[in-house]
Amino acid sequence: RRVHGDVLKQEHRFIRTEEDDQVEEEFMTWRKAFARKYYDKLFKEFCIADMSLYKEGKLGLRWRVEKEVIIGKGQFVCGNKKCDEKENLKSYEVNFSYFEDGKQKNALVKLRLCFKCAAKLHHHFPSALKDL
Repeated sequence: RRVHGDVLKQEHRFIRTEEDDQVEEEFMTWRKAFARKYYDKLFKEFCIADMSLYKEGKLGLRWRVEKEVIIGKGQFVCGNKKCDEKENLKSYEVNFSYFEDGKQKNALVKLRLCFKCAAKLHHHFPSALKDL
C-alpha cells in the first residue's frame, strides 16, 4: 500500500498543466486528485532554494508552503532554505531547468536572496557577480 509521500513523489509536478489532470473529473484517480490538492495549497509567487550543491552548478527549487509564507521566508527573509538574512534582499528571475516525468522542462521563477546567497546563485557565472 502506498503512503501519501510516495504518491506525491510520483504524481507531483513542479508546474501542473491541464494535461496533468486531463482525465475526466469523475474518473480522476485518487492519486492525481491528492497531488492536485497538494499543488493547489502551495504558494507559487516565490521559490525556496536548496543551494547546498551550488559549487557543482546544482540548485533545487520548490514552492513555499503556508508556514513559510506566514513567517516571510522567501519574500521578506532570504529564499535560501538555510539562510535567515532579512536585510538587503533582491529579487531574481531564474530560468529553472529540470527533469520531470522523463522530460526536460523549464520554468521562469522568482527568488528573493541576500547578497551572500545571490553570489552562490551566480557562482558559475562570474560576470554576473558585478551586477549584484
